Amino acid sequence: MTKWTLGYRYPIALTISLAPALTSMMVQAAPFNPPPATGILDSLCYDYVPKVEKPSSAEDANALPVEVDADRLEAKQGGTAVYEGDVKVRQGVRKFDSDYAQLDQKSRDVIAIGNIYYNDGQVTVTSDKTLKSNLDTKNSELEEGKYQVHGSPVRGFAKRVTMTNNNQNITMEGAQYTTCPPGQEVWTLKAGSIDIDQKEVFGEAWNASLWLYDYPVFYFPYINFPIKDERKTGLLYPGYKQSSGNGMEITQPFYWNIAPNYDATITSRFMDKRGLMEQVEFRYMPDPAHVGTLYFENLADDKQYSPSNPSLAGLSDGHRYLLNVRHGSSLMDGSLRFGLDYTKVRDRDYNYFNDFSPQVGTQIDDQLQQSFTAGYYQENWNLTSEVRRYQILSPYALLPHEMLPRIDYNYYRQGNWFDLAWNSELTKFGYDSGNASSYQSGERYTATRLHMAPTLTVPLVDAPGYYLTSQYKLMFTSYNQEVPNTLVGTDRARFTDAETGKLTLKDGTINRLLPSFRLKGGLNFDRSVDWFDGKGTQTLEPEFQYLYIPYENQDDIGVYDSTSTRQDYYSLFSDRRYAGLDRISDANRISAGLTSRIYDNLGDERLRLSVAQAFELTSPKVRLYSSDPESTNARSLLSFEGDARITDQWFAHAGAQYDTEEGAFSSGNGAVEYRHDKLVTQLNYRFIQDGNRDYRYPANAALAEDLSQAGLVMMAPIADQWQVYGGYYRDIKQDVNIDRKIGVKYDSCCWSINLSLEWHNQPDNVTLRPTSEKSIGLQFEMKGLGSVGTGGRSVTMDTELLPYVRPFNLKDQQ
Repeated sequence: MTKWTLGYRYPIALTISLAPALTSMMVQAAPFNPPPATGILDSLCYDYVPKVEKPSSAEDANALPVEVDADRLEAKQGGTAVYEGDVKVRQGVRKFDSDYAQLDQKSRDVIAIGNIYYNDGQVTVTSDKTLKSNLDTKNSELEEGKYQVHGSPVRGFAKRVTMTNNNQNITMEGAQYTTCPPGQEVWTLKAGSIDIDQKEVFGEAWNASLWLYDYPVFYFPYINFPIKDERKTGLLYPGYKQSSGNGMEITQPFYWNIAPNYDATITSRFMDKRGLMEQVEFRYMPDPAHVGTLYFENLADDKQYSPSNPSLAGLSDGHRYLLNVRHGSSLMDGSLRFGLDYTKVRDRDYNYFNDFSPQVGTQIDDQLQQSFTAGYYQENWNLTSEVRRYQILSPYALLPHEMLPRIDYNYYRQGNWFDLAWNSELTKFGYDSGNASSYQSGERYTATRLHMAPTLTVPLVDAPGYYLTSQYKLMFTSYNQEVPNTLVGTDRARFTDAETGKLTLKDGTINRLLPSFRLKGGLNFDRSVDWFDGKGTQTLEPEFQYLYIPYENQDDIGVYDSTSTRQDYYSLFSDRRYAGLDRISDANRISAGLTSRIYDNLGDERLRLSVAQAFELTSPKVRLYSSDPESTNARSLLSFEGDARITDQWFAHAGAQYDTEEGAFSSGNGAVEYRHDKLVTQLNYRFIQDGNRDYRYPANAALAEDLSQAGLVMMAPIADQWQVYGGYYRDIKQDVNIDRKIGVKYDSCCWSINLSLEWHNQPDNVTLRPTSEKSIGLQFEMKGLGSVGTGGRSVTMDTELLPYVRPFNLKDQQ
């Protein structure tokens, strides 16, 4: 064998010109760019895929020396050079091999024949036929070429590839594309002809078809597809769902690429039992500082509507719609910010979200939030404002007070021996009687509230292992309150004193001035334990708090944004008994808690146990409503929290609140979870005892007073390529199933199918009697091409009503 080092680059010049064209052709021959491989057996599926090799300097790649090996070199008369027998050309990471190569130095034509192999670190091309090219025009033609993209399962075949105009125009005949391993071609995309102009954004394909094994299943007379990283206008994959409420449901989205910073998705959603709904989403970003979305969906005539249908009794006809607007702006390097989140459905369409499950809008307790925010932010202070309104989704709910607007000013300063804060708020609470439910009659009280709270925090002791901090706060609140004569019945009941029978709400100006003193401290002890190879550590962390706030009767003030908070370990060390500012409870209490942790030899937390209780030196007198009885408990609920990583596979959590005076648990929750590779299973339970029925609902409403629910979720492999997953939740006290889900997924190297069935209690905001809803989801995915169906591609233990949650809060948890 003879070896030469050449000063000219004839054969390699051909492959250099061919490489980018082939790479573009192969990666973009399909309608969508391929995602990374996601099969269960990735390491087994794609061990044949070559790794990506990049030249040390792409800019100088063409200037690298070229080495050519061949068994024989012959220079023929007329300027023709012939290389025969195991021809090998190398230039950096580029490799080109063939049995025969011929160069006409006059015409600059190159012909390569037999066992053609090309590899540039990005793509590998092989062919047993002929490659022709001209080094001046860069026009090339390849017969029966196979390709494999590096670092990706994308591979395929083309009967003929023609490149002209300096490789700008590429024509492929008889092209094929798949991500399946060799010999396992479950699906293949085939096209009679593909044209690519690399100056354009899109390529074109004619006579394209999708094949499953040896059978064509879908035909495209003509399609276009992106050849650059840009969006395109066209149909997206359809979706399918089957449910007992809406029947057969088919969605067909159409994507409109209006401009690089504007687009829209228009979706037709056909529901067999309801009709045709149109959905439009418009996204805009005139510049990065201003981003927003406009979303609208409309169902002209719901087939389920009738005057006798109690679930839609608030409507006068079957027209149903939803509007959602979201916008965010950031100016002055982020110092000035604006935001809008507005969602509205048709008035008195209380079950819109239950029936159609739109993925937009902010819901809180059967209320749609509509808000506009603005704020100016600096390092030590900020000024923010918000206008907030609500649309109620229950005929029995009181329309909440609206903030029209709220203005906050907050200031922070950290000194050498103190922290100073100033928190203030000015809020106008309004009420739009036109949006009130027909179930409620009368008007609500309104007010303008001013609140200021300077706070001084002084660390008394701050040392390793112990600390003691004092905090001094002065809280001034002023209400300019208006109480109508025709007060709504629920408000009149809540603010009627149980002993005197008189209405406690007052009209006019009401001022409240309360000081607060808090002293909080803690210790931290640790010791070595014999666990974990004798290198484990156990800590003991006692902490305490003393809180004093004097009593002031606040029954004459309305409740605008306040509510009771449920006690747990962390709330016992707060300085607030109520959320919001309308009620500041008196306090003369000591809170004591103890936490113990165990760390293993790697410093990972394996166990945490916490217990705490508060002791009232003087029973608090402040009530949320005048009709509520005063508290007589000398002690709070005893709160317990525990988390454990028993082994690397087993985890456990428990939490409970115990009434030591009544001798009974008021609430609790627990979970045990096992994880091993792809097997995950969790058994959980929660209960809350709440004997106070909400009297805003009708007496015959099917509402549970207490909660006692158990759940089981699981995801488990049942074979190398099969997974089963699901969840089961049941209310033990009511003896009813809440949500049940079972699914199975087959996941091979290049395709997957996911089938799920679910039965859940569909809530009804009008009748308050849930109905059993059954839904079927089916999705077929061809990896690297796309998916058809409904639901997510991945296996999930989330159900319609309850998401999967890991309640374990341990440091460095796997």
